[in-house]
Amino acid sequence: MSNRDKIALILAGGQIVHRREGSSKEKIPLGQAELECFLPEEYRESIALQDWSFQPLSYYTLRMCSDLTQLAASQVKEGAKGIVITCSTQALTELAYFADLVWSFPQPLIFTASIFNAGVSGSETTLHLAQSVRAALSEICWGQGAVVCIQDALYAAADLVQFSNFSRSGFLSFPCGPLSEFIEPSGDLQPLRSPRRGKVLDIETVPARVVEIVDASLGGGDVLLNALLDKRIEEVEGIVVAGFGNGDVPPSWVPLLRKVLRTGTPVVLASRCPIGRVQTHADFEGSAARLLEMGLISAGRFSPLQARIRLALALGAGLEGGELADYMLDQ
Repeated sequence: MSNRDKIALILAGGQIVHRREGSSKEKIPLGQAELECFLPEEYRESIALQDWSFQPLSYYTLRMCSDLTQLAASQVKEGAKGIVITCSTQALTELAYFADLVWSFPQPLIFTASIFNAGVSGSETTLHLAQSVRAALSEICWGQGAVVCIQDALYAAADLVQFSNFSRSGFLSFPCGPLSEFIEPSGDLQPLRSPRRGKVLDIETVPARVVEIVDASLGGGDVLLNALLDKRIEEVEGIVVAGFGNGDVPPSWVPLLRKVLRTGTPVVLASRCPIGRVQTHADFEGSAARLLEMGLISAGRFSPLQARIRLALALGAGLEGGELADYMLDQ
């Protein structure tokens, strides 16, 4: 089916396009005829459906994120007016953020999800699909990069934080609120602000495969770092250190991180706080200030998950030295 002048609806799984059989834990993907029943009639002719994957989002890799984003790009190149991608809420923020870093097309790229399966009481399948298609058809959303449609609003992928996995209001936009909101009962889309977007990498960039996160905890982490150095360091292309609030780490980590740096592996420092920032106000062994002096790269305001995605794409794009440091800070 041609998708020229239509909205390409790419099914990448999620509860939003799965139904349950009775009390069974098994989730069954919706067929095309079933899915159309959840779409408002006025939008059915505007949509070109495309199955991609119904596997759990926990099975994804960054390279699968790249494949999905390139599929969306191919739909635009074939004439689609916009893209809607369904997925699970469990790693929605990572998937959308990855896409945002490489999406250079003006056409809208909308991600949507539901914590409930289609057809069960409380499911947002019909509402979120309708709102996402409406957003993808709207000129308001052009040039905004990857956007997430949930909670009766559109959010910049770079600002979205998930703080609950069981509440339909489990997402927070920080430091700014939504880009647009839906005014009910009319369903009109009301723009509120424009997203702030930094450097956009080539969409065909292949992300580095092995970029790991090491979390700081009281008295923990030494064994993991030692095991990494002893057995697997040659496989690792980059490391993100999720330090305490300001980015500090236990002093016992310092010689271990120095050994990692000697291998030439880039190490990025982030705050482990979901909404945090690396700060260099203190000066002691293991402090963020000394770690940056030692050669770690600051992730600034980006979370460890965002820093990992940025680092993987930056390495895939061949960035190094000052270029890599600037990109990690979005400068």
